[in-house]
Amino acid sequence: MKLLYSVTAPSLMLAHYASAITVAEITGNRYLSPIRESSLTNLTGLITFTGFSTSIRSLEPDDDESTSESIGVLGFPFGEDHAVGDIVTIDGKSVILGASTSGIIGNKDLRPPTEQYNELDHNDVFGVPNNVARVSEMNPILQPRKYGMDFFKSLSAELVTIKNATVLGRQAKDHSNTGPHLWVYGDWSVTGRNARGGLTITEGDGNPETLILFDPVDGTRNPNTTKLGDSLTDITGVIEYEFGLYYIRPSTAPSIKTSHMPSLPPSSPIKSSGRCNALSVADYNLEDLAPGDARIPLIVDHIAMYLGAPSIVFLQGVQDSSGPTDDGTVDANLTLSDLTQALTERSGVPYDFIDIDPVNNADGVEKGSNIRSAYIFNPSEVRLHNPNPGNSSVTNSVLPGPSLRFNPGRIDVPPIFEYCRKPLVAHWETIDHKGTFFTVNVQWKHKDALTTLQSDPRPPVNPWIDDRTAQANVTGSFVAQILAQDKNAAVIAAGDFNEYAFVEPLKRFVRITGLQHLDVLSGIPEVERYTSTSGSFAYGSQDQLAHMFVSPSIAKYVGKEDFEHVHVNTWAAKGDIASEYDPSIARLNVCKS
Repeated sequence: MKLLYSVTAPSLMLAHYASAITVAEITGNRYLSPIRESSLTNLTGLITFTGFSTSIRSLEPDDDESTSESIGVLGFPFGEDHAVGDIVTIDGKSVILGASTSGIIGNKDLRPPTEQYNELDHNDVFGVPNNVARVSEMNPILQPRKYGMDFFKSLSAELVTIKNATVLGRQAKDHSNTGPHLWVYGDWSVTGRNARGGLTITEGDGNPETLILFDPVDGTRNPNTTKLGDSLTDITGVIEYEFGLYYIRPSTAPSIKTSHMPSLPPSSPIKSSGRCNALSVADYNLEDLAPGDARIPLIVDHIAMYLGAPSIVFLQGVQDSSGPTDDGTVDANLTLSDLTQALTERSGVPYDFIDIDPVNNADGVEKGSNIRSAYIFNPSEVRLHNPNPGNSSVTNSVLPGPSLRFNPGRIDVPPIFEYCRKPLVAHWETIDHKGTFFTVNVQWKHKDALTTLQSDPRPPVNPWIDDRTAQANVTGSFVAQILAQDKNAAVIAAGDFNEYAFVEPLKRFVRITGLQHLDVLSGIPEVERYTSTSGSFAYGSQDQLAHMFVSPSIAKYVGKEDFEHVHVNTWAAKGDIASEYDPSIARLNVCKS
């Protein structure tokens, strides 16, 4: 790619240099070098950057924007022997090399595309089936004005500047295994921008215009107190690709220029009336809560103050009473008692809890932790309807009425839920005797071990999506049985579905159940539908894996002020979070028709 920007080097004007081979001939206009694994001689270029790799730029750039004008030479010794501004002639062996230009990303002719990553995704980076093509095999022609991956590929090894960088949250782990790192975007057009300054993943838009800020070459450290939407001073460095990610390796660390305030949102105005016409129902993934957890005071603050002490809270990520210790303990009484007692002291609400103990080591991801879903509730507002608790070895079912064979109980699950958290279903009644409702608390199979959105497989691997689709069938069928008995039954399904609303598992769930998404019902703009920051999934955006759905009898009463995502964690700085997930809260009418 040839740009209008120049590199200042007096020696450039003194003589004309000719190479036996040009940089553009090495890099070519595809992902893989056309002469990879071939020896090359007499390559002359200008050193623009030194560090772990040294960037060398062509002295005779061409006019093809899809070819690169720089290469990277790996290894510190080479860089130690030369300085920026030197013109060198090298021999070597071509491997998979990147492209390079020089300039300010965001200026004319150097603007990252939005929405689409790569032509092999066929316009849907989250499409199913995934992993049906490989960049390394198809080696498509670069289209840097159309696809985000192509754009950053055309800048590999380039010395660039990012002005007015915006941070997409606190530092997050990524596939480099050297993190955590920051995700940023610069002074260029973006899509999916939410009110806080982050970028939200929406249908058809995975936000390819973002990249990772990697470790500076001079040993300085990038800021570790950033919050979503903070801005940084200008960043100058080279674009590199490793671990399935494009990132900028800066010459020195930037600093925080402006910090987004207030650091936390206001408390939700959604409150319970204590009656069937306005119960407050919340959802919160506590991510491996254990007895004596240091996060409990902060979690209590979130539930009591920011959520206003809801009538009922769907919880996920609750460990047993011995935490991760693999000692045969399966009950979570101590874990949930620690939480509810602290909540009662803070709010004055006499919270109680229900859950079902799993078979030892059959549910939780971490051995010994026996992670499960649970409910905490205000017994002065709601209680179980004809309680008859089940256990982990009995099969639950929907009985005429409708009612549950076991209340609470776990949905009868086939092997597809093996080593996964099981859905917890319950049948409730309001204390005013005017409403009954069913709840389904889910935490479907995780998305760990996924490939990055910039990786070789296209569309990128969405791990366990087939399992989550099967889990959608099972969970959805149970809900459908309730509504088949009574189409006016009040049903609330919520939790960590571990998937986006526009991807097949949740689309399947909605088709089976006829439940409606509260984000849609309450009119929350698509870019404001986020409950987590997906940096740890190597996406670098805000996203929504936790959802709340309701049956038609509830949906018809939902207004624009009846549902909210309370961003107590996604907005917070490192060290000030209780979970990677935000809680959500709804005000729902469950009165009998």
